[in-house]
Amino acid sequence: MNRVLLVEDNVSDAELLVLELRRAGFAPDCRRVDTRDGFRAALHDGGGPPDVILADYALPQFGALEALEVLGADGYDVPVIVISGALSEEACVDALRHGAVDYLLKDRLSRLGPAIEHALSQRRLLADRHRAELTFRAAFDHAPVGMAVTDLAGRVLQVNQELARMTGLEPAGFLPDMICADDRPLVEERLKRLVSGEADKVTRELRMCRPDGTLLWGQYSASLIGGDPAAVVHQIADVTDRRRAEDALQRQAEKLARSNSDLQELDRLKSEFVATVSHELRTPLTSIRGYTEILNDSDATALGPTERKIVGIIDRNGRRLLDLIEDLLTFSRIESGTLTLNPGPVRLRGLVDAACEAIRPAMESAGLRLAVDVDEHIPVVQGDAEQLERVVLNLLDNAVKFSDPAGTVTITGRERDGEVVLWVRDTGCGIPDGEQGMIFQRFFRTADAQKRAIKGSGLGLAIAKAIVEAHGGWIALESIEGSGTTVGFGLPTP
Repeated sequence: MNRVLLVEDNVSDAELLVLELRRAGFAPDCRRVDTRDGFRAALHDGGGPPDVILADYALPQFGALEALEVLGADGYDVPVIVISGALSEEACVDALRHGAVDYLLKDRLSRLGPAIEHALSQRRLLADRHRAELTFRAAFDHAPVGMAVTDLAGRVLQVNQELARMTGLEPAGFLPDMICADDRPLVEERLKRLVSGEADKVTRELRMCRPDGTLLWGQYSASLIGGDPAAVVHQIADVTDRRRAEDALQRQAEKLARSNSDLQELDRLKSEFVATVSHELRTPLTSIRGYTEILNDSDATALGPTERKIVGIIDRNGRRLLDLIEDLLTFSRIESGTLTLNPGPVRLRGLVDAACEAIRPAMESAGLRLAVDVDEHIPVVQGDAEQLERVVLNLLDNAVKFSDPAGTVTITGRERDGEVVLWVRDTGCGIPDGEQGMIFQRFFRTADAQKRAIKGSGLGLAIAKAIVEAHGGWIALESIEGSGTTVGFGLPTP
């Protein structure tokens, strides 16, 4: 405490008050007045109003009640403690009713220190509360979300600008009329639980009705404020745009789901059609190939060189068609999940030798050299020998197709970290970086393959990948455009 204003006409009594203040531990800067003009001058001087006023109740010219009247008229909020030699109960009540914070008798000044401490403490609390109210008011008025304060009965006390702008409703119509009828019962029930202490906060996304009939989606929350509690603060953030975006996304997702379902059905019908047609084609082609073999048998027929050449062309193309049909049937089984493996012990070195023997004529025809570097002691793996041989043949067939004459195709096999790994390397044209990520997709053919009219269905690597992964293995590709391609796969050892 710094400044004390004494309203006292008796100098000795004033000195006694100062002495008592010092005994209570204060170091006051005291000033004594006994007239209205002197009192007003003390309030208005450059030092500002005093921290506390000690006023004698009954002075001939100017006393405590007159001081309280001046403070109220001039708008000052300074704690006043009334001091008197003899104060009746009625006078005490009258002083408190006019705004005094306490009263003391001059023969009991030992209470002066605690009375001042209490008065100053109350003043600090009021100042803190006032600052908090100003802070709340500023935050309330300028909040980016709509806010309203109601009493516990739901009567609106305050509404901020954002909520008025958001809803276009008059303050009296905010709650609960602003909430759409379907959402209102749930909010009212939760507010009852909040007021009764059963819940700390109410949070809900709800719809509100504007006067023009349009709907507003709001993220609504409510919580108690003040003591006892005294009121409920409601907050509403406009999420209409977000909800519209979510609804649009949901509709788009449903549309895409329907389209995806339709595409899946078309894909299923396509797979069934391919499987059916392939089965129907394989039977007559098998018969054709059988008869061409008979015609090619020199002991069974007497064909001349020209006729044998024609039969050979028929046989090669029939074989190509059967290979294509077998690829289509295999991929159809893979897609439908009906590919059946017949697992057993597989010696990969023997499997590689068989595949190399089958591909050798094509390599010789293309002018390529075949190099085999498969470890003789490579472990046996569990798998379907026929399907794994198909994988190796597919990799060798691709290497032959994309290699230039006089090139080399190398097949390497090793055991590594609990698995068997086979690599097929060629010295061909390689694959551009931008196409390597699509190389195992069904029906994908590189731009170079299309440009050079290299025959193929685009299923070989897709089938190889599916078969290897069905065996619990992996398959990968490395390629540098213009410098060849390496495709390898790994299978776990028992």
